[in-house]
Amino acid sequence: MKIGINARFLTLPFTGIGQYTRSLVTKMAEIGPENEYFLFTPELVDLNLPENCKQIRVVEKKYRSASIQKTHWEHVTLPKEMEKLGVNITHFPYPSNPRRKLPMPTIVTVHDVIPWKLKAYRKKMRSKIYNLNARLALKKADHIITVSEFSKSEIIKYLKIKEKNITVTPLAPPLLDDKLVFPDKDLRRKYFLYVGGYDERKNVDKLILAYQKHIAPIYPIDLILVGGKDRGLDELVTDEHCERVDGKFPLKIKGKVIFTDTLEQSELMYLYKQALALVHASTYEGFNLALVEAMSVGVPIITSDIQVHHEVTDDNALFVDPNNIDSIGNGMHQLVNDTHLQKELAFVGKERAKDFSWDKIAEETLYVYNLFA
Repeated sequence: MKIGINARFLTLPFTGIGQYTRSLVTKMAEIGPENEYFLFTPELVDLNLPENCKQIRVVEKKYRSASIQKTHWEHVTLPKEMEKLGVNITHFPYPSNPRRKLPMPTIVTVHDVIPWKLKAYRKKMRSKIYNLNARLALKKADHIITVSEFSKSEIIKYLKIKEKNITVTPLAPPLLDDKLVFPDKDLRRKYFLYVGGYDERKNVDKLILAYQKHIAPIYPIDLILVGGKDRGLDELVTDEHCERVDGKFPLKIKGKVIFTDTLEQSELMYLYKQALALVHASTYEGFNLALVEAMSVGVPIITSDIQVHHEVTDDNALFVDPNNIDSIGNGMHQLVNDTHLQKELAFVGKERAKDFSWDKIAEETLYVYNLFA
């Protein structure tokens, strides 16, 4: 079977979709060696891919607008190349299939319904048009893959896709090179860790303020925000939200907020392994891969009390109200002072992480392909 995949996000390896595409293709090629996997990208990427994977560059037509250029590639240029090659099935790892019905079966992965549910993602006219087209195009897909039961229910509700046309394949930590060697030494200070995006729903501003109010003035424990450098968040790091003596004098701050650049997966896992806890106070998610990454190495989790986080962690986390700075801060304070809770969450989380594997994801994805073979 010839499988054509929109692998555009392989050019952006640090993104969630980039990691999903690479890990899925790598494991499918291993489990289903009888298939050929054609990965279409706008630029060639230096990747160590299995022999039954072939990367094909499909050049973008130049437009003044980058978004129009991307849309034309996704909806016009790429489908034509897939048809020319004669692929038997197509897979779009994010909502990017064309509005016209393709002559071969089309599978689309929809990670969440954020563009259609949250108004903040539909402010610009260009975004409204893009998301409307994507919504209409999903009606032409033969099957939808999504990453959680919560996202499945949201897709049924907001996109009006029939339940029988949706398969859930939860995510797993990105595959790492077996040859990677991690430093065998501890970092000097304890720290809370945040890994994720920085758009509004991620609620990072409240996380910083909660940390400054409840942790930084009291404990020599830092807050590391991976990929947070040059995000403008340093404006939040002020004395205003730190505890004061007699309402006048700020206490000497013992902890600090650290913003890093985007990190390689090996560097990121090194930080995970030594974190006091992962803290996520997001208000909306379709899955939240960072939780699984943390659980896989036995790191306790403090996270927002939303439905999908209960599903992903199987309730093995310390849940806080994402809209309340004191709730977030008190959660962090509680974990610092409860070593039994730290050990318990680390242990049950690591057990829960065993339920997430790329072998299982690849097998279930290939099963969906074979429904249409």
